[in-house]
Amino acid sequence: MIRAVLFLAVACCMHTAAGAQPKAPFDVALEYAQVGRFQEAAATLEAAIRANPKSGEHLYLLLADIYTQLMDAPKAEATLRAGLRAYPAEPVMERSLGQLLFRVKFDSVEAGTLLARAAKMLPRDAQARHYYAQWAYLNARERICVDQEREALALPSLNDLAALQMNTLLGMCYSRLLQEDEAAQGARQAFERANEINARQAAYDPIAAFQYVQFLTRYGDDKAAQTIVDQILQRAPGFGPARLEKAKYFDRAGECARAIAEAKLALSADKIDFNGERAAHVLMARCYSTLGNAEEAAKEQQWIESHPNPETPRKPPIP
Repeated sequence: MIRAVLFLAVACCMHTAAGAQPKAPFDVALEYAQVGRFQEAAATLEAAIRANPKSGEHLYLLLADIYTQLMDAPKAEATLRAGLRAYPAEPVMERSLGQLLFRVKFDSVEAGTLLARAAKMLPRDAQARHYYAQWAYLNARERICVDQEREALALPSLNDLAALQMNTLLGMCYSRLLQEDEAAQGARQAFERANEINARQAAYDPIAAFQYVQFLTRYGDDKAAQTIVDQILQRAPGFGPARLEKAKYFDRAGECARAIAEAKLALSADKIDFNGERAAHVLMARCYSTLGNAEEAAKEQQWIESHPNPETPRKPPIP
């Protein structure tokens, strides 16, 4: 489905003429795209751009979005670059190209430059600020991330999903600024706002909620962390990271049998990566040993030794 935000951004530019006049190429392509006929939509837009490269930036934006739907990132990138040659420094186009480059390579310097410029030129565009904040978070520019998300959250008419994502990322960015006085309080407030929004969503986001758990755990607030873990497991019982966190809680409490049971549930649950899987086996090896079950402890130790820690760091998740 073509993104609604693109439609809103260009709707003011497109009105089909009254009477029997033929439809504009954009309208024809949009109708094709809305029913999944992306190839016909792309062909229509390409022909219009070839006939007149200055026929409107909205043609380039829609064509790039269609290529994104077709999983053809190189053509989407080429389309946006062609659009910027025709319309230099057009901020919506720069925002789109910056986001595309960011998805392909999270540490792209060009992506950061484009998103920074788009955020500056579109100060009332929450999406532009959020995109730039995402780039800043993954590239160790936490103060930029905080500033951009705070500005975005101050804008009117944000829907709940946008506010959830922005508050979650704001909390994540604040939590990296632990040397600054307001960071801990800012992180907690942002995560609390995100959690309040998340709790009333029909489509609950356990990944966003777990970011709050990780923050509370780092600050040693185990009681509050477990409250959020229980909320996650109530709404998303198959969410593996929360199961593993509950297993660690039982392990710390000396309840090895319960810790093992939760660790096994974590291993069969969703969203457990290799590090989480390995942590579950380490926990079970220790707990089996504590319980005097040498046979099971040896099995877990054998798994651990045959699965060493990976050396390649992974990109942290962003909302």
